[in-house]
Amino acid sequence: MSSLSLKKMFIVLIRASFLFVGLLLFKTTLADTKVFVTNQGSNTVSVFSFDEKLTLQKEIPVGVAPAGVAVSKVNREVYVSNTESSEVTVIDVDSLQVKKSIKLSGSSLGIAVSKDGKKLFVADWFNDCLVIINLDSHENGCLKVGQAPAGISVSSKKDELYVASRDSNSVFIVSTSREKVIGEVMVGDHPFGIRLTPTEDHLFVTNVQSNDISIIDLKNRKEISRVQVGKKPYCVTFSLDGKRAFVTNQYSDSISVINTDSFQVERTLTSGSFPEGIDTYGSYIFFVNWLDEELVVIDTKNLEVVDYAITGSNPRNFGSFIFQD
Repeated sequence: MSSLSLKKMFIVLIRASFLFVGLLLFKTTLADTKVFVTNQGSNTVSVFSFDEKLTLQKEIPVGVAPAGVAVSKVNREVYVSNTESSEVTVIDVDSLQVKKSIKLSGSSLGIAVSKDGKKLFVADWFNDCLVIINLDSHENGCLKVGQAPAGISVSSKKDELYVASRDSNSVFIVSTSREKVIGEVMVGDHPFGIRLTPTEDHLFVTNVQSNDISIIDLKNRKEISRVQVGKKPYCVTFSLDGKRAFVTNQYSDSISVINTDSFQVERTLTSGSFPEGIDTYGSYIFFVNWLDEELVVIDTKNLEVVDYAITGSNPRNFGSFIFQD
């Protein structure tokens, strides 16, 4: 065999080795993915692993009527807001055990955690405030943010978080360090779900009464577009590259796919009954159907269903619910 042929074989083997290692790393990463589902009707959190297939790991009893959920990679904890027992349940990601419960005075819904894992932010639906909790001392304060606050999105780049105030038809901008309101942007009717784009230059807000999405330019702090979607849009997430937004429409049993350059709906996907929380991991989106009581995974490349699994009763998943090492 010539030296040239040996060289070609060597190159092929090296390329194959890199491909194998890449696939192995990808599979390992997927295997380390955990999906947490808040089951409002059964007072539990279902935990699934995902390795191109959903596998139930555990059902964890929590408070009464869990709805909101947030994940901290820094703390390796998951935070669950229990709307009827006025508490936040803290779950250890590794042991899948409840570590503690943080008592509140009102009714919690939207929930988010700071990037450094030091503060927890909870929307108190009844007391019209954003509860800011020090996760070391559990000391907390109440910051007024309009009427019936719901969804929360925390910036990883700026000293800001954003709260949808449903009955005020606005989004409040809060300084996370100073813990004070620094702005307010008017949006559609009854804003509920809220999420930053991957580049964090825009904020998408679901308006459940006007059946549309408000898009906020965060540099100028103003609404720049309104996109009509299905009935009762609930939550929103994005593809990893940020080119598409995915909106769950509760009363239409559908998901609106929005082009984030043109701000136009480019496709509408059929979901199960009453889709609610939705989140992204890699090239996949995960969402729950409240009435069908299931978790569904869709590949964002071809918009096809990859897998689905039965959850507990009436899953909500209001927030970010995927943990990945």
